[in-house]
Formats: sequence, C-alpha cells, structure tokens
Amino acid sequence: MNSKEPILPHPALDYVIPNAEEHQTLLKAMRKACGWDVANVPKWFVQQAEGTRVMCIFYVPGTNTAVGMGGVEMKDFDRQDKDVADLETKRGCVVSLFLYKNYRGKGYLGRMLEVLEDIARQKELETLTIYGLSKAGGYEKFGYKTFKIEPRNYGGENNWETRFLAKSL
Repeated sequence: MNSKEPILPHPALDYVIPNAEEHQTLLKAMRKACGWDVANVPKWFVQQAEGTRVMCIFYVPGTNTAVGMGGVEMKDFDRQDKDVADLETKRGCVVSLFLYKNYRGKGYLGRMLEVLEDIARQKELETLTIYGLSKAGGYEKFGYKTFKIEPRNYGGENNWETRFLAKSL
C-alpha cells in the first residue's frame, strides 16, 4: 500500500440476506453490471437454502439504494478445493463480491468484508479465503495473506494466474 494512501473509515451499511422472490432480479442486475455469473444466481438461492452459501445485498443506510453484494461459500463448488472452502476444514470463501463503481474508494469494501467475516464466524468458520486474478491485489490491507498462486480457467481458452488469500477469524 502506498504510504500516502489514506485508510478510510468503514462507513455504515445496511444489508439483507436475499430471498429469491424479492431479490433475484436485483442480484441478476448486479451480476450483469459486473460482467459475470448472471446465470448462476438461481442456483445460489438453492445453495443458500442448503446452508452452503450465504449471500448479502448491501445498501446505503436507511435507503433501498444498493451499494453491492457479496457472499460466503462453505464449499468450493468449482473445484472442490478444501484449502479454499470446506466445512470439515472450517474454511469459507468470500464469493460474488461486487461494489458499484460510484461507491469504490470510499471504504465500503472494508465494511462489506467485516459483515462477511461476521457471518463466517456465526457459521463457526475459522478461516475466510478470497481469490482473484493475481494482479488484482488490495486485500492485504484487510488482513488477508496470500497462501497460494496457481492458474485457474474462468472460461474460454486462457488459464489466469490466480492469487488465493486467507484470514484467520
């Protein structure tokens, strides 16, 4: 982190655990805005009902203005990687993290992560992981540390270098 970059306080956010009837359209709009996983939204509600995923929609306090979304998976559905998420190893993974552009750089991401970490603790998880393209850093300032870097395919022909980070709860 650049020493001149200020650490912003985490602003207040309201959040809701979404349900399919009320929130499916909003979640699909957010996934469309970020550019991926629109088709997966219906199965996320199934996973949430099964207890292997918790999703949150975050709002400006006292309004219905959505800031973004995020979730915690208790199982790595894509690759069955127990280092990423697994109830036996008490590891969860931050997933589907999205923050609208006009709210970026204002401290909202830190508050979203705090809420997701609290949810992970309530689920009795001991470690929370997060991953993304290796060049996309920044989670270290929230206490996450890299534990592996490996290629992952996110569709198409390319394998992208992916950074996996973890934080003890």
